[in-house]
Amino acid sequence: MASLQTYVLENDQWVARTISADEVIREDGSSHRKAGRQSPSKPPTCGLLTRTIVDSPVTRWVLPVQLRSARYNDVALIGDHSVQICELSRDRQLQEVVKEKNFGSRIRNAVVMGSPQYSRGAGDATTDGAHVKAEDSDTDMIDSGLPDPSEPLPPQLLVLVLERGDLVFLFLRRGLYRSWDFVSSTHHVPGQRLVCPGFHMAIDPSSNFLALACSENFFIMYHLESMETLRVQYSLGLPLQPIKERVARAVRGIIHKIEFLHPHPENRGQVILLVIIIQPDFSRLVVYEWDRSLNLTDVFLEEKPGHLLDVEYRMPLLVVPLKVRNAFLIITERITASCSDILGGPPVFFQFDLASRDDTELHHGSREPLWTAWTRPIRHPPYHDKKDVIYLAREDGLINFLECGDESEIETSVSMGSVDCNIDTAFASLFHPFGDVLMTGGDSGPGAVWNVEARQSPQRIGSIPNWSPTVDFVVTNDSTKDEHGESFATTYLTDGRNSAPLQPESVFACSGRGVMGAITEFRHGIQARIGLDLTYSSNIRQCWAISTFGEAADDGFFLLLAIPNGSAILHLSGDLSEVSEKDHDTIPYDLSSTTLAAQEASGTVVQITTNYITVVTSTACSQHLIGEIIRDHAAVVTDAAIQGSTIALAIYSGSGFKIMVFTIDDFEVSLQRVFDIGGEVTCLAIERLAGNLVVLAGLRQGGGSTLAIYPIVSTPQVSMVLIPLELQPAAIAAGTNKGNDVDKDAFGALTSIVLLSELSGKAIVVVGTRNGDVLTIQLDYLQPGNHEISRDRLGISPSHVFSGSVVGDPNSLLVCSDAELAIMTNYTTDCFGKRFEDIRRVWPTDGDRPSMASPLINSVATLRRSLIEYGESMLVMIAGPRIMVAELQRRPKLVPRYFPVQGTPVKIIYSPKLEALIAVVSKNGLPSLHFLDPATGHDLSQPLERKKLNETYTYYDVDYITGLGNVDTRAMSLTTWSYRCGGVHGDWIVVALRRKDNEGLLLIISAEPENASTQTNMTRRIRFWTKFDRKIRDGTIWSVATDEHGVFLCVGNYVQYHIIEHGKFRVVRQHELPSPASWMQVVNGRLNALTTKHSLVVLDYRSEPLPGGEQMVELHTDDTCRNSLHSIEVGSPPSAITMLSDPMCGVHGLWTPSENERPLQLIFRAELQASVKRFARGHTRASWGSFKNRPRYGCIKSGLAGSDILGLTIDGSLQHFTLLNENAWRLLKFIQNLATTSRTICPYVSLDKNADDFDPEPRFDPKLNMQVNGDMLQRCLDKRALEELMSEPHYMRRFRELLEALDEDRHLSSPPVANDDTPYYELAYSILKYYLAPVL
Repeated sequence: MASLQTYVLENDQWVARTISADEVIREDGSSHRKAGRQSPSKPPTCGLLTRTIVDSPVTRWVLPVQLRSARYNDVALIGDHSVQICELSRDRQLQEVVKEKNFGSRIRNAVVMGSPQYSRGAGDATTDGAHVKAEDSDTDMIDSGLPDPSEPLPPQLLVLVLERGDLVFLFLRRGLYRSWDFVSSTHHVPGQRLVCPGFHMAIDPSSNFLALACSENFFIMYHLESMETLRVQYSLGLPLQPIKERVARAVRGIIHKIEFLHPHPENRGQVILLVIIIQPDFSRLVVYEWDRSLNLTDVFLEEKPGHLLDVEYRMPLLVVPLKVRNAFLIITERITASCSDILGGPPVFFQFDLASRDDTELHHGSREPLWTAWTRPIRHPPYHDKKDVIYLAREDGLINFLECGDESEIETSVSMGSVDCNIDTAFASLFHPFGDVLMTGGDSGPGAVWNVEARQSPQRIGSIPNWSPTVDFVVTNDSTKDEHGESFATTYLTDGRNSAPLQPESVFACSGRGVMGAITEFRHGIQARIGLDLTYSSNIRQCWAISTFGEAADDGFFLLLAIPNGSAILHLSGDLSEVSEKDHDTIPYDLSSTTLAAQEASGTVVQITTNYITVVTSTACSQHLIGEIIRDHAAVVTDAAIQGSTIALAIYSGSGFKIMVFTIDDFEVSLQRVFDIGGEVTCLAIERLAGNLVVLAGLRQGGGSTLAIYPIVSTPQVSMVLIPLELQPAAIAAGTNKGNDVDKDAFGALTSIVLLSELSGKAIVVVGTRNGDVLTIQLDYLQPGNHEISRDRLGISPSHVFSGSVVGDPNSLLVCSDAELAIMTNYTTDCFGKRFEDIRRVWPTDGDRPSMASPLINSVATLRRSLIEYGESMLVMIAGPRIMVAELQRRPKLVPRYFPVQGTPVKIIYSPKLEALIAVVSKNGLPSLHFLDPATGHDLSQPLERKKLNETYTYYDVDYITGLGNVDTRAMSLTTWSYRCGGVHGDWIVVALRRKDNEGLLLIISAEPENASTQTNMTRRIRFWTKFDRKIRDGTIWSVATDEHGVFLCVGNYVQYHIIEHGKFRVVRQHELPSPASWMQVVNGRLNALTTKHSLVVLDYRSEPLPGGEQMVELHTDDTCRNSLHSIEVGSPPSAITMLSDPMCGVHGLWTPSENERPLQLIFRAELQASVKRFARGHTRASWGSFKNRPRYGCIKSGLAGSDILGLTIDGSLQHFTLLNENAWRLLKFIQNLATTSRTICPYVSLDKNADDFDPEPRFDPKLNMQVNGDMLQRCLDKRALEELMSEPHYMRRFRELLEALDEDRHLSSPPVANDDTPYYELAYSILKYYLAPVL
């Protein structure tokens, strides 16, 4: 087609453009072409806040390491960007200790420096709980010397090499509040032109020498200080200087392996370094041997020629140093061999066979599985003088046990069987007194912890979460309207300005490969690990844990259950292995009526039922009929409360309520006070205010709720107070409902009351309500009318509050609402109000049931004593008839839920209409379609084949619908199609497949729920079949998009628009792209085609076609070629912004001008740690967080109200994206720039703020500056570091200016106090908390 070059005026500049003849003569009917010159639209100034809300679960190395002291059995789980320290507890479960992820660079390699210290005596318990497993030939262990308690430096250090070229030495030091902090010593690796320093890393057995090798041509040898010298340095308060000297050695070729061999036991000063170097035609095995007292420069003065390796040993997979005979194992794809006495001459290899080489079902690929890792179990030191034992791991889960002697080669080779997880480089043996404990991890599915006893196969005892690789994900956005305006939403919560779905939308991802493939639900919060899960014979209202008086402490405890028509008592053993129900005549408690309250204090248990008050001690008991005590047998006890020896009862008698207070004295119950109530008593509590006991009561009076305070003994300090519960405009906490846009009488009746504490003369009372609110009331008991109320909306069903002291924080709460359990912590008072800073969901989990849905919790109780082999934070949870005893973890984290699909899931979407997840799963290379229940994980699929007979259709059950289940077929796209044309309406599923011979296949699939079955407990089913199938012979289908009339296919480089005419597909429009489209989407009536190599192309496919052609109209393109993976719209006209990801971990924000034919313009760019495979938008915040998610503080709305933008990376991390206006970007970027100079925030890489070229003021160019690192801001918030960052006056002045531009609520409007910057810091921290609030 003819074209010509012309000049056009864009952004006040003349630029050259090449246009076609059709464009010259075409009549442009677009609105922006008018007579006269119009000012072109200008791009917005927009920043992007990026943060990691779910870390990658990939573990590269598992290293046993004593970073705290010899008392702890710790292990380091090291990923690409993080180090997590866990402790192997007595029950062989991993307990998280601390995690560090602020290295600022990828971790390239890791080793452990120093020797572990264990106690003497095999199998004998010691003060620090350490044992060593004994083999048959073991002798008593030599005392290796426990560390002096006065020396804080632990026995070992963790050594990391970072990609940017730093060596980092790490250990742990006790921090505040029972926490642990990392202490580091960082040293730069010299040489700017080195290729991947640290690609290989090895440390000698004495920890005196560290080898750091590049991928080729170069390695560095470090001479290290001894651990004794480092302990002296640290005890003197000196910075650690682990490196004594270093020397570099150039070699010729690719460095394939580098390892230190073990010296003979009688020659501990000997050091042996083995290096395998590959050159184009041969490989060399080079050995450097020296005495540790020699000068390193002399040792490495010359390159040694080494020995040529035979072809079969040229590129070994593993080199395993043995502790005997200077020997090592060499393992290739097909050969396993040993070599000893390498110092005596050329290597001589003795081949041996490994037991059982059959592939397991976890193997991927057509070739034999590879041996990937090895580990040495812990044995007594004398044992290793004459023998060595090794575990070898294969990638498909097979484990082999090898035993090597000092007089022969391989003495034993035993297959230990296989484990049901892939094994990569993460493989280690941990210490435990009753057998070896193995930890395994791979790159495709969860890892595991295994117990290995003598001559037994490994037994799984724990799991290590891993949901990578993740290739697709979806948000169950029930509340999202489709592009045709049809909504499948059911219920919204609203507060006048904000709206949020009744239940937060869930996030599901395709994870894993092969038989370990699963659909993983991302849930974030506090994990509660279930130790006991049992079902009682009836529903349970509430429970209490009480002691078993008169029995041994190891006999466990009682659970007192309140059931609808009575009570019950269960006895649970201390290890939760035995449960039995007690008969009424064997215990002193009342089981004939429902328990209302129970308490154990000072060796006395008090139980109150609807009929009796029972007092029990270890020596005696008494029981009193309530009707006789109050002299009214017709009265009904509706509620009760206990505090020490004081009892309060809510009693309904005649036509009204009264509260009666009793005291217990020597098993006798006596009446103390009676309060007549002018309303309904809905709940009771007895607490202490101003040192005096009071009854706190929830009353329902005249349609409103009231908190009543009744002093048990009248004093001048405390008198009877009635507090109507209304939200007043002047008494609202920040982030809750404000002003008059909410009903003052919106609160339901109170359900429960908890007194948190007294702060500055004010009492903090928290109440639950029947409409799902949790109200926090701050009382001034000297002026009861002076109170403030804040509200947290946790749902719409009744919320019940319980003390959260089980987590170690007396000012925390447990809340049951909407059948979910939440924990509220960190109560804060500042100029923004009084509130709980942190609210998290609690997720009960069972290691044996990874797909278990969160049970519907209606009540909780804490245990007063710790249990054998369990932690301190034990909780009893009630869910209908279910009783669960669980250990509550202290730190929030991702708590994944897995739906196994027995194959590799590759695509996933969600259908609100079917209320099902729809996934394409590849099983042994055969693609299939599955419908999964998001609540249970059950497979609902019923594939059918449809055949037409005599004008009617007949359906037959099949394994695969038409078009699926074929070899050499790969799913390329999965989407839905809401077809609306003429009188035909259809909601279909579209699957695009790539077939061999460069062909494509398009499937249009119908799905519908099966007719409801009359049988109970029957799983619902979804019937589906192929409605249309069309072969595409023009090329491979790359991507698919739909609108209400047709389907867009990217076939090769062409976009084709297919419609249905007379029951057949026909192409009515097409357009050639510069490269295939990896993703397409219809946005505002236009087609956005994201190409693989040429960025975004915006097409008009609705306008009348040009004469003589079927071309779509190209409206916007990008002047810069960008490789692209996925995109999402994050703005709307006139500020339409498309955010796209690329394969190089980049994210780009492209602005679409309102004028056609103007190029897209880059307005921001970001760099992440991994590439985003898929973006999505949804309301994923918990209901209490959704209300606080309105745009404020410069946040730009990027979609539906309250929704968030998420991005999933290939390594399993989940990213969150927030658009910022200029004022917000300037403030947050200013804080980030200063944080890069702080050793507190960036301990491993920090800039020098005193450098001449340092300027924290944000700059617009390059566009990468528009990114704000939310992870760095999170560290500023966690460490409360703003005061440190703004310590210099000129920084503080600029800080104030930036904050004033975001002071929407005028917190800074009051006259400033000299030298008091507190309001500025409070506002800044409030802004950080807003932007960094939990998203899951």
